[in-house]
Amino acid sequence: MRCLITTADERSWRFDCPALFLGEWCRRYDRKHIWSSMDADVAAPYGLTEGQREKDYSRVVKLSDELLVELADILNIHHGTNHSLRYWRILLGHWLHRFISVIFNRFHTLEKTLKENAVECTSSFDEHFYSLVTQDSLEFIWAYGDDVWNNVLCSKILRFMRSEIRVETLDCLDVSGFEMRRANSPNLSLPSLKKKMANGVRNTLQAMCRKHDAFIINSGLPPTEHIKLQLLLGQVPQMWYGGASWAGKVPSTDDLLRKRLTPDLSGNCGFDQCVRALLFDLLPICYLEGYQKLQDQVRQLPWPSAPRFIFTVDSFDTDEVFKAWTGLRMEEGIPYYTGQHGNNYGTHRYSYSETECVATSDKFLTWGWTDGNAKHLPAFVLTTCGKMERKANSAGGLLLIELHAPGGGGIWDEYEEFQLYQEDQHSFVDKLPNDIQRYLTVRLHGAHKKLPWCDEQRWRDRNPEIELDDGSRPIGKLIESSRLVVHSYDSTGILETLSQNIPTLCFWQGGLSHVRESARSYYEALQRAGIIQSSAESAARKIEEIWNDIPSWWASKEIQSARRKFCGRYAVTTRTPAKSLKRILQEASN
Repeated sequence: MRCLITTADERSWRFDCPALFLGEWCRRYDRKHIWSSMDADVAAPYGLTEGQREKDYSRVVKLSDELLVELADILNIHHGTNHSLRYWRILLGHWLHRFISVIFNRFHTLEKTLKENAVECTSSFDEHFYSLVTQDSLEFIWAYGDDVWNNVLCSKILRFMRSEIRVETLDCLDVSGFEMRRANSPNLSLPSLKKKMANGVRNTLQAMCRKHDAFIINSGLPPTEHIKLQLLLGQVPQMWYGGASWAGKVPSTDDLLRKRLTPDLSGNCGFDQCVRALLFDLLPICYLEGYQKLQDQVRQLPWPSAPRFIFTVDSFDTDEVFKAWTGLRMEEGIPYYTGQHGNNYGTHRYSYSETECVATSDKFLTWGWTDGNAKHLPAFVLTTCGKMERKANSAGGLLLIELHAPGGGGIWDEYEEFQLYQEDQHSFVDKLPNDIQRYLTVRLHGAHKKLPWCDEQRWRDRNPEIELDDGSRPIGKLIESSRLVVHSYDSTGILETLSQNIPTLCFWQGGLSHVRESARSYYEALQRAGIIQSSAESAARKIEEIWNDIPSWWASKEIQSARRKFCGRYAVTTRTPAKSLKRILQEASN
């Protein structure tokens, strides 16, 4: 019999008996000297087979739709409102999908682990003195990657399951509830003088805003094109800032209210019952106790009162103030448009963000593709718009662009996947000839500093001579100094480098299993041309083959034909981004 360890917080570990780690996230690399000497196993991962993923994703999407209806009714009654289902989906649809995904993963991981292993006990921080509730949806994203938060959540789920394993409560008086570490928050501060000047300019421009001006926030365009777009629309340019850092913080939750609002559980069982039982244990404060403060903040906004349309490619997720304001404007008949802001849209089988954006908006602007939905409007790659194609730097280096570790919000075990991904990266480097390795720079994802995977230490221990970039240098500068860019995951970067005709090579695990059928032929064209390689080893061999004359390889008819075919659907470019986007938005409005 073993003691189950659910997180990396060693205060919850037992060292006096055999242990079972719930997953790889429990074993921090920088604490290997502790866990490597323990009598401990790691539970088998949950949900990694393709058939299981498809089944689980469909179930989460279906339950998200069902639970949204139930939650909207409850909140309308409690707040004395009569908002539409679409209003509530705009406000909390992204959070709801993440919430269901997290509970689904924890529930089924625990269920599988207990079924396959002899577990006697586990240790938990006292859930009676620890609240899982976060202030808003941004805090929730940080919470589900937090060790103590997950430990308490797992103990709640185990008690809900009425598991026979013994849950031993830990006495930690300094653990009372999740609070987002401010070091993880975006640093929006400016030097005092610059900040005052920027605020002065912004306030002057806002005074010239008219009630029917189009409201454009986080457009995805470079700043100059963002300004041009508004001038072409015949309005004074505005640089609106969202309210992602919600100002209406509420210090405590109303536990009796949350218990009273919890849905009736009698008509469900198993996971469906568990997710409903935990709904008001995790619902962010801004949607319940802080909802009126959120509405007060919305009423004080200097934004146009009746804009001709609303457009964003980013604020629809965690910006509570923007979502609350947009929901009200939508109910007044104001057109609401969202846009693609990265990869996976139109190509990935499991893209919930795309689903939410299309469902909540009147039109969804893509980077070129349409997929049978009347809401799709083909546009162009916003992040590189206006940039010219460039020739390969034939004397440059080799750039390997890395993915960051998962944050804990996946439906299946993303940590096990990432461990395999990490091994692939090392295999790729090991297979490169030494004379090419010396040209290599490994670009770590900027988010790695906020996550406990210890990427830099892992690379130093495995390849101490490799040049590492910690993610702080501008990616554009690194690309300009490279003769070949290698993407080791299906990323936004692939769309950007291909659209700029930058020599690109790709490899990732799982082949094309993640690609939806409508996109498959376009990926297969890249595969046949050799841009997408089947493995880390074949990618290294290909680089050895072409290294001394990459420009000729990249200029070949086969490469360019496949690139143009792919970009013509998923990474369209334009030389006049502001003018093109104005036309698209006006056509949508008409």
